[in-house]
Amino acid sequence: MTGFVNRSLSGVLAIFFTVSACSGAVSDPGSGNSGGLGSSPAMGAAGGSTNQSSGGNSGSVAAGGTSGTGGSGNVGGTGAGGAGAGGMGAGGSAGTAGMTGLPPGVSPPKSPTASKVYIDGFRLLVGKRASDGTLATPAPYEVRGVSWSPTGIGESNNGSYSKLYISHGGTDVPLIAGLHANTVKTYDPFDRSAAGTALLDQLYASGVMVIMTVMATHNTSQTDYTNSVNYFKNHPAILAWMVGNEFNYNNLYGAADLNTAIGLVNTAVTAIHAADPDHPVLVSHGEVPTADTYSRIAGADMWSINLYPNLDLVSRFTAWGKLSTKPMMVGEYGADAFNNNSMAEDQDMQATATNSLTTQIMQHYSATMNDVNHPVIGGTIYELTDEWWKDKNNGNASTHDNGGFANAIYSDGFANEEWWGIATIQRAPRKAYTTLAGLYGGP
Repeated sequence: MTGFVNRSLSGVLAIFFTVSACSGAVSDPGSGNSGGLGSSPAMGAAGGSTNQSSGGNSGSVAAGGTSGTGGSGNVGGTGAGGAGAGGMGAGGSAGTAGMTGLPPGVSPPKSPTASKVYIDGFRLLVGKRASDGTLATPAPYEVRGVSWSPTGIGESNNGSYSKLYISHGGTDVPLIAGLHANTVKTYDPFDRSAAGTALLDQLYASGVMVIMTVMATHNTSQTDYTNSVNYFKNHPAILAWMVGNEFNYNNLYGAADLNTAIGLVNTAVTAIHAADPDHPVLVSHGEVPTADTYSRIAGADMWSINLYPNLDLVSRFTAWGKLSTKPMMVGEYGADAFNNNSMAEDQDMQATATNSLTTQIMQHYSATMNDVNHPVIGGTIYELTDEWWKDKNNGNASTHDNGGFANAIYSDGFANEEWWGIATIQRAPRKAYTTLAGLYGGP
């Protein structure tokens, strides 16, 4: 399959889709751009319950139209795809992209194949690109998501998950679809190849959009992350770009200090906006930032905040509403499936945390109410599958070890790094998976 980028709008724009794809990570600042936990506050209160969940999770795929080249000087009508069928006479311009469904005053994407994604107050609005190239009417979007950093037995993240996304897509996309999830958050860009584009095709055909981290580490060059943006930005599955992974805890995995990391984050946000005006940019931060840190990254459209405060997310939503008028997303949350008190797997413990924390997020969706009490576009639970490479001190990537560190995790106060999957490394769903699928797929 061809990529969604570097194609002239005067040529034929064709987008083909199939089906397959998804996983997330933990805390060693020196281990590439692994996801994971920073220090968290003490235990908080559990949230209540809700049955709130809306927004479809079955996206349609986009087929681009053909550019008009001939005719006798009459302007071509709106095309059924990217560049409009028909066109002006010789030397004229192509017709406009399909724009059905956009409300008055909302401009179409610059890309004739991208979905329409924009921010209104605390809300994220999305109009998906349909198979005939038209755009659905934008609607408030609930991120019902999962963090994805896939590995198998014996595999490690040696600096990037980019190719691991490709190799595990076939098993993981069905898992994501089975959750009724509509969003996956990555820790690296997909491999810039036909296989990377095919993976986006597969996700979009499964109703899943992608928040793609394109710059997670301090030594990712501007050329590299803008190349990733330019390669994938025209694909309708792209929801947003991400910079960093709780960068305040790890200084982008090795920058000299936090000030240096903030400078690199700002450079990346500006460069990504310049490369792609169609998608918002998030910055990933551990815990709600201070007012000073928040003010120093003014260009971010949204903030993705990794939160591990036992069972209390509500206090963080309240704090965010006092700090910002921009949307926030819970970029990581949850509990691992190993009980450090009983020294055994504890699926009930993980499922309880999944239910309580996800319910709190759903009760504060900005899609439901666009106000400071509902500032959250949603969350991407940590994580889809276990990763056995994480405990480097006591094990290896071929064994399931139980090392970790003390943290405010329900209910044992300990983060066991190799047990965070809501499915096992063999891709067997745990009770937390079933719990989350019930919440995401509910009324």
